[in-house]
Amino acid sequence: MMKQSRRWLLMNSNMMVSLLILLGFSIGLAEAADRPSLPQSALRQIEALMLEKSSRSPVQQKISSRLWYASKMRRGDAIANGVSRLRSRVEVSRDNTTLVDIRAVVSESVLAQIEAVGGTIVNQFPRRRAIRARIPIDQVETIATMPQIQFLKPADTMMRNSHSSSAVNVTEGDVASKADQAREVFNVDGTGIKIGVLSDGVDSLADRQASGDVPENVTVLPGQAGSGDEGTAILEIVHDLAPAAELLFATALNGQVSFAENIEALRTAGADVIVDDIFYFAEPTFQDGVIAQAVNSVAHQGALYFSAAGNSGNVNDGTSGVWEGDFVAIDAPAVLGDGVIAHDFGGGTNANRITVDPPFVMTLSWADPQGQSGNDYDLYLLSPDLTQVFDASTNVQSGTQDPLELIDSGPFNDIGNRLVIVKTFGEDRYLHLNTHRGQLGLATDGQTSGHAATSGAFGVAAVNVATANGGVFTGGADNPVETFNSDGPRRMFFDENGVPVTPGNFSSTGGLVLQKPDLASADGVMTSTPGFNPFFGTSAAAPHAAGIAALVLEANPNLTPSEVRDILTSTALDIE
Repeated sequence: MMKQSRRWLLMNSNMMVSLLILLGFSIGLAEAADRPSLPQSALRQIEALMLEKSSRSPVQQKISSRLWYASKMRRGDAIANGVSRLRSRVEVSRDNTTLVDIRAVVSESVLAQIEAVGGTIVNQFPRRRAIRARIPIDQVETIATMPQIQFLKPADTMMRNSHSSSAVNVTEGDVASKADQAREVFNVDGTGIKIGVLSDGVDSLADRQASGDVPENVTVLPGQAGSGDEGTAILEIVHDLAPAAELLFATALNGQVSFAENIEALRTAGADVIVDDIFYFAEPTFQDGVIAQAVNSVAHQGALYFSAAGNSGNVNDGTSGVWEGDFVAIDAPAVLGDGVIAHDFGGGTNANRITVDPPFVMTLSWADPQGQSGNDYDLYLLSPDLTQVFDASTNVQSGTQDPLELIDSGPFNDIGNRLVIVKTFGEDRYLHLNTHRGQLGLATDGQTSGHAATSGAFGVAAVNVATANGGVFTGGADNPVETFNSDGPRRMFFDENGVPVTPGNFSSTGGLVLQKPDLASADGVMTSTPGFNPFFGTSAAAPHAAGIAALVLEANPNLTPSEVRDILTSTALDIE
C-alpha cells in the first residue's frame, strides 16, 4: 500500500508550554507472511462448527458462542460432530457460577427470574438495557428463554494502559512539559478546577494522602472506590501538575455501562476535566459505544476529556497486532459450503500468523452497526500447521446482534498459531482483527479504537520522559513516541444511533477518518504508589495532559473544549 505521510507535533504555546504531540501513523503491511492454504482436516472441523452454529435454536442464538461452548463442555457434550472440545473457556467459580453481561429489557420481573434460578445481580441499568449478574453456568439456556433477554455473554473484560516496573514524589513530566514554569509565569495551579479520574481503584489512597503525594480533598464517588491502585498513581500525577485542583475519583471497573454511568456522575459532581486509562475489549470499533457516547455527552456539556490511547503497538515501530481492511474473498476455502468463504489477508494468505503472544483476547469486528449486524463473520484459531482448530468464535449475526467475535488468549501461548476469518453469509465489510498487545505476521495500522478514539476525547499517547534528559522536551527526533503506542487513524462508519456515515459504502473508501491519537505526553515517571515507580504507558501520559489542560482552563475559564483543543494542538512542535 501507499504510505500515508505523518506529522508529529510537540506542543509549545506562549500561553502554556507542554509536551503534547499531535499524532498520525502510516498505513501499510508490517510484514509479509508465508501463504499457507487450509488443509482438509481444518476445513472439516470448520465445516462441523458451522453446521453446529446453523442448528442452534432461537434461544441458543441469544447466547455468545464462547459461553455456549463452555456450557456444553461443562455438561460433557461435544462441541460439534468430530470436535469434542475447544479451548473456549469462561471463568467458573467453585459454586459453579460465572459472571455475565446481559442485554435485556430490564424489569423487576426479569431480575427476579434471574435470581430464582440462582443468579445474583451485580448491577443493572434499565435506561441502557444492561444487567451484570453472576449466574449458574448450567442455567445459561434457561435464562435465555426469557423473551426480555436479548443476548448473554461472558462479562466484558478490560485492560489498563500502564507499563509498570519496579519522601514526596513529583513526576519528572512536570519539568519536561514545562508545567512547573507555566504555573510560575501564569500564576496558575489548578485553583477552581475539578479533575475527575477513572481507573481501577485507589487502594493506597489514604497512605498517599498521609505522605502528602495526594491531597486530602479527594472525593471518591459513593461505592465507586474500585480495586487496584492505578487510580492512585494517576491522582498523584494530576496533583503534581495542578496541585490546587480538587480531585474526584470513580472506578471504571464493573463493565462498560457502569463506566459510562461514572463518567456522567463525575461531570454531575462538577468535574471540569476528566481522565481515564481503561479500555474494554468489546467497545465498538466503527461506532461510538456506550462509553464513547458518555464521553461525548460530557464534552458537549463543556468538560475536557482525556483518555489513554493504548499500549497495543503500531505499524511504524513493527509492533502492530492489528489487521484492518476490506474483506477479500479467497477461493481455496470455498469448499466449506455454498456462499461460505474465508478472508484473504493479502497475496492469497488466508491464515494470519501470531508472532507475539496476545496476553488477553483476540477480537474481530466489522462495519455493521451495534445491535443490528446482519452480516455474519466468524473467527477461528488454528494450529501452526493448520490441521487443528484450537478455538472458535461463532456468534450468530442475524440482524439484532453486535458485529463482534472474541477468542480468549490469556492463559495460552499462541505464538505461531494462525487466525482465520470466515464469512458465513452477508455482504463484504471493512474488517478489524485485533490481538490486543499481541503481534501479527501481516499487520496494519489502525490500532486505537473505542472511547479514546471518539471525537469528543483527547486520545493521549506516550513519550518517555527520559528522552528529556532531566530537562525539558525539545521536540524533533530526540523525543520519539514509545514503541508500544497504539496508532491510528480511526475510521468510523456509523453515528451513535447506527446511521451510516456513507450509506452503501462500508469499505476502505467510506466512513469518516479521525486522526487519532490526538496528543502525547510524558510517561516513565516516578510516583510513590507501589507498583508504579516508574510508571510507564499511556496510563501515565493521559493524566499529564489532563493536568496541563486544567492549568489552561484556570488561566482561561471561558474556553470551550474546541478552543482548548486548538490551543493544545496548534502550539505543538514537530518530533521524529
